[in-house]
Order: sequence, then C-alpha cells, then structure tokens
Amino acid sequence: MPADPKGRTVSGPVTVTEFNTVARRLLVDSGALRDVWVSGEISNLKRSAAGHYYFTLKDEGSELSCTLFRGVASRLKRTPEDKEKVVAFGHADLYLPRGSYQFNVADLRAEGIGDLHARFQELKERLREEGLFDEERKRPLPRYPDRVGVVTSSTGSVIRDIINVASRRYPCEIVLAPAQVQGENAARSIVKAMGSLEVLGVDVMIIGRGGGSLEDLWPFNEETVARAVHACAVPVISAVGHETDFSISDFVADRRAETPSAAAEMALPDLSLELRHLMQVSLHADRALARRLKDAGRDFRAADQRLAPRRAAERLAQMMQRADELSALAAKAAAARSERLAARLDRWEYRLSPLHAADDIASAARSCDELGMRADASAARLMRDRRSALESLEGRMEALDPLRVLDRGYGMLLDQEGSPVGSVRSVDPGDTVTVRMHDGSLRAEVRDKEVY
Repeated sequence: MPADPKGRTVSGPVTVTEFNTVARRLLVDSGALRDVWVSGEISNLKRSAAGHYYFTLKDEGSELSCTLFRGVASRLKRTPEDKEKVVAFGHADLYLPRGSYQFNVADLRAEGIGDLHARFQELKERLREEGLFDEERKRPLPRYPDRVGVVTSSTGSVIRDIINVASRRYPCEIVLAPAQVQGENAARSIVKAMGSLEVLGVDVMIIGRGGGSLEDLWPFNEETVARAVHACAVPVISAVGHETDFSISDFVADRRAETPSAAAEMALPDLSLELRHLMQVSLHADRALARRLKDAGRDFRAADQRLAPRRAAERLAQMMQRADELSALAAKAAAARSERLAARLDRWEYRLSPLHAADDIASAARSCDELGMRADASAARLMRDRRSALESLEGRMEALDPLRVLDRGYGMLLDQEGSPVGSVRSVDPGDTVTVRMHDGSLRAEVRDKEVY
C-alpha cells in the first residue's frame, strides 16, 4: 500500500477529476460562500456567442473570476459594463475542466445597492415587528367607489393606464394628485399628495409608478411613505413597479397590485359583470314570486272548497245536532240525579225516628229542590252557550254566503242544473247559463270562451 510523506498508509491515488469533483462539492456546499454579495470593479468583460458574460471582479487587493449566464442576464434590469463598480449576488463554484475557481452571479447591481438592500431589510423587519404589515388591520376596498385618488407622476403612463381601465370597466371620477416618484424629494412629495387627496375626499387611493431599478423605486421604501400609507384614512392600493418588484409600501398597503393597470381593475368593479349578476338575481326573484303565487292560488282554491255554502250548511247542521245531543244528555243526567236523591230520601225516611222524620224529610226535600234548580240552571247555561256558538257560526256563514255578495251588485253564474260555474272549462259555446243577481235572474247563451 502507498504511504504519504509522513509514512501514513493511504488508499490508492485519486484522479484529477475526482479531486476537483470533491473540491467543488466542498466549495458549493459551504454555507459561507452561498448567497453572498460581493462588491468590486468589473474588468476583462467578455460576452460569448451563446450570450453568457465572463468578467473579473477586482478591488485593490484581489481578483475574482465571475460568470453571468444568459438566463440570469436576461432577467436583469441592467447589463454589466467594463470598469463599472457593482455589487454581485451569487455563490462560489469550481469549473471542473480547468479546475478553476469562480463566482456564479445571480444578480448584479450598481455599487451602493448592497447598502440599500440592507436598509430595506432593516426597515422591513422593524415595521413588521410594529404590526404595520398585519393582515388584521388591512381594510376591504369599497364595492362601488365614486371617486378614486391616484398619487403618481402627471407625465407617466400610470395615470393613462388607470383612466383607460376605468373607462372600460366602471366610469367614475379619477382624481390625480401629481407627485415626484423618483429622486431626492420624492418621498416628501408622495406624502404631501396623499394628504391632499384625504382632504379632498376619495373612496380609495392608488399610489405607484412604473418599473425601474431599486434606486428608482426607493422613495416607496422610505419610512415616511410607509407610515403615511398606514395612517391613511381610506384604503390604499400600492402599485409600484412590475410584478416582480416589491416595496415597503406594498407590505403596508391594504392591497398590493402587480401593475398600475391591475390596481385599477382591483379598485373598480366590472360594470358588465355587475349588470349580468343583477339580471340573474332579477330572474331568480321572478321565478320565486311565480312559485309563491302558484302556491297561494292552490291554497286559495283549497280554502274556497272548504268554505263552499253546501259544506258550510252541512257543518252547521252537524253542530246543531250535536247541541241537541248534549242538551238531551244534560236533561237525562239531571233526571238521574233527581232519582238518586229521591231514593236516598226514601232510605233516610225509613231509617229516621218518627220524632225527627218530619224535619229530616223537609230538609231533604229542600236539598232535592236546590239540586233540581241547580241542574236546571246548568242545563239552561249549557243551552245558552250552545245557542251562542250556533249564532256565531250562523253569522260567519252569512258573511261567507255568496248570495250576500249579490246585494253589492255582483252576479253569480249558474249552469243548466243550477250549480255555480267555478271555471271557464266547465261550459262550452252554445250552453245556456243563468246569471243570478240580487233582484232576479238573467238567462244567457255562451257564444265563445277564452281560457287563461
């Protein structure tokens, strides 16, 4: 077995490829060399035919070979330039064929962006801890806004896009509060414009601008703007940059839109969809009303059948018969009670001595008379109650009697057999019908009919 220079036994030698492979694995897996920002000056910039960039990032004391692949470069907002001072984001790697150490770039920004990124993260975490990003505090947008305020540049495409969307979806009043959206005084200008819209009175507010670099969008990352959005009296939609751009204002606002046009669509309903929904609701209401009317008609016909004069008379006759039965039962009960009392009186007369018999007999006779009077009163009271119930029913029957309606000028149509005509379908052209009125009858012939 071979030994190392110190005399230790080792396994067989490895190939160069195996060595570089292990070295690359250790280099790539190292947490200290992944997802880091490196600042320096670009030199020896070259672009291959395939669209990849190769350059050296250097400072006063060292150099670092860098690779920017075509797919990453196509997503960047800037292309590298020779002698430009930049900060590059990426990870360390090793190119196996040459065994060369290099830095694979995933993002590239002008010098100073690293500081801005750090400031962004610091402010974001601080405001998050204060609760400015909490979902519970975010307010819903108004369903049908009358006035929409917009804070943006008066010369940019943002306001034109919002007006175009509004004219297409839901025409309403668009109020522009012009503001500087880039540069040193932009944050102060944005806050002032928001205040003017609050004083004027709007239902919802859109703040934003088109896309740009981190430096261009920085005013919307300022703490003053974030706190103005948080304190705004109306819901705020943040529409800063393009869909891949995020700002502090996006996190604080009640809603975040990927683009200004998307913000307008978010703030304004689609009038055509709303009208279609109203038509559907109206159709459902008509159908429900038709069902209710149909059910009511069925209930009315059933009630009319129950309250027909013939059935009512039968009901009245049954109740009168029942009253007679109850009256007979009451009289029978009174007679039976009198018989029992007389029998008891006979027993008392037999058992009592001659000295007290006369008094006891007289007392028993009085009791018998009182009981008889009470039985008669009870029977009379029962008869009065039954008579009152019958009179009440008679009054109700008279009120329901269709013949009483004839006194008010109406007529009742009777068929050839003298029965009421309840439907057009029960008669045919050529039939003879009678129109009964309060003071007489008319005989008529059916010439035509129309069924609804």
